[in-house]
Amino acid sequence: MNRFLKLVQQKGFFKEHRRVLVALSGGKDSMTLFNWLYAYRKELEIELFTAHVNYGLRDVADWEEERLKKKMEELQVELEVAHYDSGEKFSEEAGRLMRYEFFRQVMEDKKCTALVTAHHKGDQVETVLMREITGRRLRHLTGIPERQVFGSGELIRPLLTFNKADFDAEEYFEDVTNAGTDYLRNRIRNQYIPALTQENPQFSEAIIDMSQEISLAFSVIKDKIAELDIIKNEINLKIFLRQSKALQHFILQEYLEKFPDLQVSKAKFSELLWIIERPQQYRSELSSAYFFVKNAQHFMIVPNQPSPKKELDIREEDPKDPSFMRVDLPMEGDIEIRQRQPGDYILMNGHHKKLRKFFIEQHVPLEKRENLLILVEKDIYAVTDLTVSDLSKALKNDKMKRTLWVKPTIREDIDNA
Repeated sequence: MNRFLKLVQQKGFFKEHRRVLVALSGGKDSMTLFNWLYAYRKELEIELFTAHVNYGLRDVADWEEERLKKKMEELQVELEVAHYDSGEKFSEEAGRLMRYEFFRQVMEDKKCTALVTAHHKGDQVETVLMREITGRRLRHLTGIPERQVFGSGELIRPLLTFNKADFDAEEYFEDVTNAGTDYLRNRIRNQYIPALTQENPQFSEAIIDMSQEISLAFSVIKDKIAELDIIKNEINLKIFLRQSKALQHFILQEYLEKFPDLQVSKAKFSELLWIIERPQQYRSELSSAYFFVKNAQHFMIVPNQPSPKKELDIREEDPKDPSFMRVDLPMEGDIEIRQRQPGDYILMNGHHKKLRKFFIEQHVPLEKRENLLILVEKDIYAVTDLTVSDLSKALKNDKMKRTLWVKPTIREDIDNA
């Protein structure tokens, strides 16, 4: 225990924290962590709160919950309990998401600024190996951090340098499912690591050393990226393309970290790097929630929000307002107002030009092209907010014509007004 106290004080884990939430599974590791924190609570000047998730996967789960409640009541430590919805199919990932959302809520309710979990050296090795097996990126092989931002506070893991053999809790619950092979982490713990340790008795230490070296390398990369001051809401294309291919790779990775709910496959990641190098503008859906957009100056990831509906304010008399565009049209014929379509041409300077090519020459951003309204009477007479075609210009001095003044406006939905 003295080693634990010295480590916690040396690293200043609780220097800025007074109300601390301990995640209690009931296993030997989390019970040891709680016991040590409880024993040194006065030296560390902290008040403890606890939280437990009952997944209901084992017959003894409810009994264990009651035992934890009784123990915390005897020690006068508050315990909050959540129950996993038995109607949902259990998975490791679903359980993890539910667990941490519960911890975040308890922290907020109890005004705790730190969450403490009992991850130890064995968990570190398992996590790195699991990420390698599942094909995670190099940055994720740095392992579990001792400290990280969590909710409105901090997540602290003070046992990462401890082995399970160091834990001394006398009262704890043994989860027999941990000895099984139903889940990948269990297979790693019970099959793969023992087999690899037979090949190399120092296997676990080697994994941790590798993880630490990767972490050091990433610190250098992140420092270099920080010097460029390039990671903003949008990435400056000129600065990005001046960097080496290797650094471009990691800049894009670092930018994607700003969107934790966005999953980008390795194939899509490589495609984005290729697109960024191309001269064309680009807009593509990355997921139901995000678009990737590239224009002449920047590339960015933007939320997938419905575009505002545009309408035309049409006047038959000159409003004397420069924001209106004058369009001269044939006296006869039906005028269609629509958005662009594949194969559209516009007559400009005596030549029929693809509308797409015209937009490119005029450097019209892709996101704007989608919303421009076009006036058509067999052929295009005007692209509102942009230009009129030769067909409209030719009618300017023709007495047998219709003249309209048009201005795009955003339609306000009555429901939102």
